[in-house]
Amino acid sequence: MRRLIAVFVSSPVAALVLGACGSSSGPTGPSGPPVVTTVNGATAPSAPLGATVVIQGSNFGTSQAAAAGQVLFGTVPATIASAGDWSNTLIVTTVPAGAVTGNLVVQTSGGASTPVVFTVAAKVAFSPSTVSWTSTTALPVGLSGHAVAAATLPGPTATSAVYVIGGADNTNTPRTSVLYATVSSSGALGSWSNTAVLPAAVAFAAAVVVSPANAPVTSAYLLVLGGDSTASGKPVATVYLGTLGASGAVTGWSTTSALPAPVHSLGAVVFNGSVYIAGGSAAGNTPVATVYRAPINSDGTLGAWAPLTSLPFARSYLGFGVNGTFLYAFGGDSSALTPNDSSSLKTSSLGDVVYGQIDVHTGNLTGVGWTLSTNKLKKPVAKHTVVVAGGNALITAGLYNGALTGSSEEGYTGLNADGSTGPFNGATGVNTITKLGGGNLFNHAATGYLDATGAFHVLVVGGDDANAPTTTKHTGVFYY
Repeated sequence: MRRLIAVFVSSPVAALVLGACGSSSGPTGPSGPPVVTTVNGATAPSAPLGATVVIQGSNFGTSQAAAAGQVLFGTVPATIASAGDWSNTLIVTTVPAGAVTGNLVVQTSGGASTPVVFTVAAKVAFSPSTVSWTSTTALPVGLSGHAVAAATLPGPTATSAVYVIGGADNTNTPRTSVLYATVSSSGALGSWSNTAVLPAAVAFAAAVVVSPANAPVTSAYLLVLGGDSTASGKPVATVYLGTLGASGAVTGWSTTSALPAPVHSLGAVVFNGSVYIAGGSAAGNTPVATVYRAPINSDGTLGAWAPLTSLPFARSYLGFGVNGTFLYAFGGDSSALTPNDSSSLKTSSLGDVVYGQIDVHTGNLTGVGWTLSTNKLKKPVAKHTVVVAGGNALITAGLYNGALTGSSEEGYTGLNADGSTGPFNGATGVNTITKLGGGNLFNHAATGYLDATGAFHVLVVGGDDANAPTTTKHTGVFYY
């Protein structure tokens, strides 16, 4: 987000012959070989050493002891931490020390599963304490409220592409346009190309990429969720599904399971084969606290949306991310503002951060729900961006006290294993977006991606200008 030697395992465990005496109501072993359907909800899973691994399938046995079972990464056995982490349909473990890219196999008294290639990835190197931006290919038109997502394209070589979906131009009118650019080995972008337009114009939607690396699919897809259909903030519940071709183009759009309610300016992430959404603005631009999850099907479509524990209080224009098994909501706005309103610069931006842990056995939040971080953002902020990677979070621009001068353009924090955050500090760097002519941004978009060398980058795209919120939308694109 490196290429290591694959190790093939071909040593199934011999079946045990069990007597047929006594009651059969206790734990039982499998009657045949185990079947692995997905790992971490994906068909091409990867994770660094020590990361949580969730194996879904069938015929694992009712317990590890009853199944005489083990999970092998190549020839390296993985630890099952507790009895509750092994059931007939789900196993939870971690990538063991010494594992390399190769075959993951579940072995039981009933035999061995068909090997699944598991990539042991290097931990993303992302230390945002010092950020120096570089400009890259500008957008063909100034935009704000657009969605941005990055994908690794299907094909024999690992090529990344960045997508810019919808958004509003200088008239504040939502657009149907979809642009994409491929990523060079340096992290810079190539030229922008138009691809299949959205079926309807939308701004302030959320977008995520669905791929074999994070979902039970064999192709790559782009999901566009909710958004604003007018210049004044009329939310929609539509979810569009775009299929990505090997060249990067979107080959067509369809619809999938609509959101439970219309909403714009929401947050969305993909984790273990499901899409999670949080917050946003409902009818009348009223912020909501709702959180939902929908499973991803093998064709990229979504299953039914299920409600999860709501955020502690309503917020829109928030930063939303996932690290490990924790979801995070950073800042946002608590008042009913139209998308291009900059008045939250004064009073209603939020400075708090909340986090909630996903129960990997169910995909829902744990019973604890959401926890308020003891560390707050350096300043309350809304209409900003947050990119989470490598155990860190980078907060860029937005509306805050000082936004007119860009005094706190960048901030960052570390994310701890227990979900808590470290203190929030200002990120330093010679080349700020403001100094490079990108303006004092809000309603911009950001994403993270890997270049061909495996180096991680953050990209910031377009946006409104806090100094001219009703007239200026930027074309600038910057990466770090």
